[in-house]
Amino acid sequence: MRLPNGYGSVYKLSGKRRRPFVARITTGWTDEGIQKFEILGYFEKSVDALAALAQHYKTPVSKPNMTLGEVYDEWSVIKFKDISRSSIDVLKAAWNYLSVLSSTKMRDLRTAQLQKIVDDCPYAHQTMKSIKGLESLLFRYSMQNDIVNKNYADFVILPKSEAEEKEPFDELELAKIEKAAADGILFADCILIMCYMGWRIGEFLALTRFSYDEKDQTLTGGNKTEAGKNRVIPIHPKIQKYVKQWVNKGGNTIFCKQNGKVCSQKVFREKWYYPTLTSIGTKMLTPHACRHTFATILNKAGVKPEDIKKLMGHTSYAFTVDRYTHTGIESLKKSIESI
Repeated sequence: MRLPNGYGSVYKLSGKRRRPFVARITTGWTDEGIQKFEILGYFEKSVDALAALAQHYKTPVSKPNMTLGEVYDEWSVIKFKDISRSSIDVLKAAWNYLSVLSSTKMRDLRTAQLQKIVDDCPYAHQTMKSIKGLESLLFRYSMQNDIVNKNYADFVILPKSEAEEKEPFDELELAKIEKAAADGILFADCILIMCYMGWRIGEFLALTRFSYDEKDQTLTGGNKTEAGKNRVIPIHPKIQKYVKQWVNKGGNTIFCKQNGKVCSQKVFREKWYYPTLTSIGTKMLTPHACRHTFATILNKAGVKPEDIKKLMGHTSYAFTVDRYTHTGIESLKKSIESI
């Protein structure tokens, strides 16, 4: 079938190929009057190549050969200017998984490929959610800039997360973590500290030497909610020596990298937390499980509801009970020391 002049063309490559038919479009002309082309794709059948050519003219894209990696590079330059360091770390961590598809053209990506990246993620539900979120952001950007016509990330399905997110370390696993910290297993003390203080991961990594009160043996921090800001958490006797050791490192934050610089959530999860759980031999629960563990052991120890609420940084005890529990400073200290 003869196509109109300037419309583009479909032709077959020589030799034995899985997708021998090529669809290409005309993008302009040289000064000598020679056509300039851009390849739309390679296809098993000529009818598929013709369909791709027709689809292009029905809903044209301006950059049909942009890869996922090129889109990420272009998008991130714009996006990263307006978001926090912690948000950038989350997106970069998600990109570490998605980047295996970086050389794939955006227009060739489909839901199955995006779903596989999520399904193959060995870590927590929140990480999977971040991957899907990044996929959607990149497709949305591509649609806004006429690179693709459809957001296939919208069809990616996340696994159910409720059981995983609400599960704490049980008493046996907590004992393993405590022993590992005593035996000097790297970063086991950090996990133990989180289990006995209830910090969210971002709050934990943001603590500085100014958060530490050696006299009263407390840490002050928190940033997610109004009730959680600047909350004072007494340091349980079991973990006081570990906190002191980290403070003495003199880093920009208490729980810093070896060079004293701030540890990102990505590094904490992938280099500190999960490898340590593997070496200890406990369940691969999320860092947030430490917060659930804290709430659970407070509840089991019979700590007053109002103290649990303060220690968790919640405005409502009912919320704490529903989401976290499973089954003045002096008052808080007694609550901590009772567990």
